[in-house]
Amino acid sequence: MSMSLFEACEKGDSNQVKLLINEYFNVNQLDGQGRSALHYCCDNTITDCAYLLLKDDSIKDTILNLQDNEGCSALHLACMNGNEIMVKFLCEQGANVKLLDNESRSVIHWITVCGHLHLFDILIQYKAPLHTPDIHGVFPIHYASQLCDVSVNKDLKIDSEKGLAILQKFMDYRVDIDCIDEQQRTPFMWAASAGNIEELRLLYKYGANQLHVDKDSLSALHCAANHGHLSCIHMLVEHYKCPTEGQDINGCTALFYTIMHNHSNACQLLLDLKANPNHKDNRGRTPSHYAICNGNLECLKCLIKSNANIWLKNKRGDCPIHELINTLSLNKIRNQKIEYSQIFAVIRYIFQIYPNKINIQNDEHRTPLHLAASLGDIDTCQVLIECGAKINSFVRNLAVSNR
Repeated sequence: MSMSLFEACEKGDSNQVKLLINEYFNVNQLDGQGRSALHYCCDNTITDCAYLLLKDDSIKDTILNLQDNEGCSALHLACMNGNEIMVKFLCEQGANVKLLDNESRSVIHWITVCGHLHLFDILIQYKAPLHTPDIHGVFPIHYASQLCDVSVNKDLKIDSEKGLAILQKFMDYRVDIDCIDEQQRTPFMWAASAGNIEELRLLYKYGANQLHVDKDSLSALHCAANHGHLSCIHMLVEHYKCPTEGQDINGCTALFYTIMHNHSNACQLLLDLKANPNHKDNRGRTPSHYAICNGNLECLKCLIKSNANIWLKNKRGDCPIHELINTLSLNKIRNQKIEYSQIFAVIRYIFQIYPNKINIQNDEHRTPLHLAASLGDIDTCQVLIECGAKINSFVRNLAVSNR
């Protein structure tokens, strides 16, 4: 078949389409993406070309619900494009509103993700299912919970008002507000991850469980902390009574996540909200271990200001400074990037405040300098010596042998 039929449909040239059909072109033929001529009509705001293609019942039976290589029917494409005229037309022609694409996404998934609020009532009128999971267990309401001010593409941004209105649709039709995806995360947790405070309010108003945890025991507060969403953190703790000491599967509270991802403002906020600066995870590590080992000076300052004890030991018997030196060695072995300027700034800051701790020993009776020398870390040794670390014959011999 000449590509001219595809081109004519794409351009909305009904005269050319009619001519080609009358010349017995094979209307059922597909392009390289597995699409029929009907797929090419889905950008058009005039239905003439689509009407001509579907006029023959035998052809209609073949192409109306035909799915391309990605599992998308013409109705899927019309929904993605927000084409109300074509969506109405295809539904009137009997298009299957329950078809799923190759990732099990429904037309409701697509109009939600693309922010096409105006298509909901049409599809619901034709009994499109509102609440089916995709291959990741994600329901349309999950996507709706994080729509505010989302850019779909360079030409389309979903504003807060429309995002909330889409979420409200799911509330109005009473879908399961605490449905879970494959990670066992609810729409409330998705909203927290996205920092969408208005969606959180709406979900909570309709009874969402703000204390739900996923398969790794992460809570909505962990999700908000992970991304440094200050307003969400404040609301979850102050108004929705989410506990600051809730632990994930590794024993980490939300405070740990602000430090891991260098959100110093969120770290300070949680500390102001009475998060425990000395909480220990399952390996006995405190927030100070995380801040120091990550070279996270700003979060470390927040912790110290909030009376964190940065000399608590983990289960191996290492203070944060000892764990830092071990971590540097491991990162070298693994060829991981090391931000030495940040690390050394942290070391200097610690011993500027606590000069008397420069020779503190771990449970193996090693000082930071002993440890750095034994690992052949000459640069760290030099910084520690600058900070006043005591050199003895043991350290000298180690330094020489590691040159």
